[in-house]
Amino acid sequence: MGDISGSRGRPVDEADVVALSTLIDADEAVDLHSHSRHSDGHWTPSELIDEAGTVGLKLISLTDHDTVGGQEAAAAAARRAGLAFLTGMEVSLTVEGRPYHVLAYDFDWASPTWRRFVERRRQRFEVFYLDLFEQMRSRGYEVNPDVARGEDGSFLDNPLAVALYRSGQAPSLEDADQRIRGLGLRRTIELTYQDAATFGEILQPGEAVFSVAHPGRQERGVSVRLSEEDLRLLREALPVVALEVQHPYHGASDVEHFRRLAERYGLVATCGSDAHGHQVRRPLRKHPSSSCREFLQIIRERWAARVQVLTAGG
Repeated sequence: MGDISGSRGRPVDEADVVALSTLIDADEAVDLHSHSRHSDGHWTPSELIDEAGTVGLKLISLTDHDTVGGQEAAAAAARRAGLAFLTGMEVSLTVEGRPYHVLAYDFDWASPTWRRFVERRRQRFEVFYLDLFEQMRSRGYEVNPDVARGEDGSFLDNPLAVALYRSGQAPSLEDADQRIRGLGLRRTIELTYQDAATFGEILQPGEAVFSVAHPGRQERGVSVRLSEEDLRLLREALPVVALEVQHPYHGASDVEHFRRLAERYGLVATCGSDAHGHQVRRPLRKHPSSSCREFLQIIRERWAARVQVLTAGG
């Protein structure tokens, strides 16, 4: 089972702890689930922080899919803006082949763990894109995948269009994109997911805490509705402390169901907008901190523990 003891997240100081305590006590607005251009959002990390300030949030977590690429920029922007920032990432996992999204919180993006995570992700996307290239070949487009690689050997962004353009089979990247969209390729996104137990093995004790994202979501190839058995298996693999009870996909009955499920298993609730941007009508939302108070208190305790260790060492 994942270890929930200790605290090994990014560096914080006493002012961070005080700010978090203040916003909890004042029931200020928070949003614990958002995305930037580092995954499938429309904001840059700094634009996301600007938007958070505009809507009146006092704490935000950037939780891009399977990448920590935007964390440093978002944290710096939040500090300049006077907002509390919680590191986050939405991890794509499977439990006995069934897909879930799990939110990782309060980690240090500079930890070697996440470099290993990035390498494993690169390997999964290699398989994912090679599958798409094979589908292109079956539809009459013979392209060499290697022409869409960067200097480090990894695929570039939008590699199918890049390969089609560089091979001379499309006059522009825009035209290549249009042709690819017309091929009806099956994007087997499940190939990019990793087994929850395998992921749990790379974590150090206390390195992060987890909440199951949108547990009521049922979408083929993306996520299944959380069952009690899979919750048990996720808890064996990871330090799961919460369920994302408040989410735009959840109706009133889902909110009540997952709140009770969390209580039954000694878990707490998190809340998030799953914001991607105004272009897709997925804005940030203000959630009163009282809707996820117990979770924020867990984070405050972790931050306070790190400050205490730093103070003792100094």
